[in-house]
Amino acid sequence: MTTSTNTTYRTDSIDLLRGFIMLLMALDHASAMVGRRHFSELWGVPFRGYPDLGWWLTRFLSHLCAPGFFFLMGMSIYLFAQKRLQSEWSNQKIYTYFLKRGGVILLLMFFLEFPAWGISMALQIQDPTISAPSVQMPGAPGNYFFIPTSVLYGLGSCMMIAGFLWKLKPWQLLSITVGSFALSWWYISNSNPNVAFSFFEHFLLVPGMSPGALVIYPIIPWLGITTFGMFWAQLLQKKPQQIYTISAFTGLFFILIFVALRLLEWGNFSIANNDTWIAFFTLVKYPPSLTFALITCGINLVLLSIFARLSGKAWLHPVKVFGQTAMFFYITHLYLYAFIGAAFRMGCDIKVMYLCWLSGLVILYVICQRFLEFKKGTANDSFWRMI
Repeated sequence: MTTSTNTTYRTDSIDLLRGFIMLLMALDHASAMVGRRHFSELWGVPFRGYPDLGWWLTRFLSHLCAPGFFFLMGMSIYLFAQKRLQSEWSNQKIYTYFLKRGGVILLLMFFLEFPAWGISMALQIQDPTISAPSVQMPGAPGNYFFIPTSVLYGLGSCMMIAGFLWKLKPWQLLSITVGSFALSWWYISNSNPNVAFSFFEHFLLVPGMSPGALVIYPIIPWLGITTFGMFWAQLLQKKPQQIYTISAFTGLFFILIFVALRLLEWGNFSIANNDTWIAFFTLVKYPPSLTFALITCGINLVLLSIFARLSGKAWLHPVKVFGQTAMFFYITHLYLYAFIGAAFRMGCDIKVMYLCWLSGLVILYVICQRFLEFKKGTANDSFWRMI
């Protein structure tokens, strides 16, 4: 593969899209830690809805994040492997790298991410005038031992698996994508959300909580989005001149299929009908329903095409920095917004929350820029390159 402005192993469009969805993810977490409002669109349990248009839009924008992370991770895994092969890394060294990096992500979840959420929850004071029901989760109710997990569990586990799949042919990667969603759909559709699931069912297929596990990002459906990203990276390698046009049209096609399925009220695990337009866009995220995956992956593909055309614009440099320091940004922003939330222990108005979010981004840009300069001076296989 030759390198040009149209095809590089690490394209600006990937960094820009990753950076953009990092901004949206920070908005979602500012909503939870500062505004004290967060939403969980889980399969099989009642969903109390969004309080108004502003909070719905805030949450809908954040829906782009998780599918975008897994899709771009898949692209990056394939492109990273190809680049390291040119620098004389062996296949074994590449496999080992992804195992280590996936393991680092899991360690960051337990030792850095969870404490940040703990700080945020410890600082929260419930408004006594509002009766806020606890989030109901599929699985067995009760108090018992469980291992908590977050999105980092899904990302780390999928990286460790996908690190062995980058040599597969395109049709094999697409088969895994289709098969993962088919298996997830069949399993969830034939499951009862009010019974206990096994440890392995939760970690592999079923979001929810039962003795032994609390999982919202099970491996199998999210691995399908990861392998789709790997397939897209192969397409980038084969059709570097056309890939972004293909991305735009494929994204629009996915969105049209989404609209058709929602009009038929199919493919969403029945969390909401389409009797209002907000209900039309109320989608099951845990696990990713077919409609959720189509609309979010479709929009991300369109954005990938747009950012390819905007590549090199100076005003997008902060977004690119966030994309190149994604894991560092993730951990840092949790602590930043947790401490900002100390000033709003009972939550705040959405306008104030947005102002706090934007102010936090300015601080994060300064910190991430310094970290990026440091990281670029480290070895290719150093720990710092993994975060």
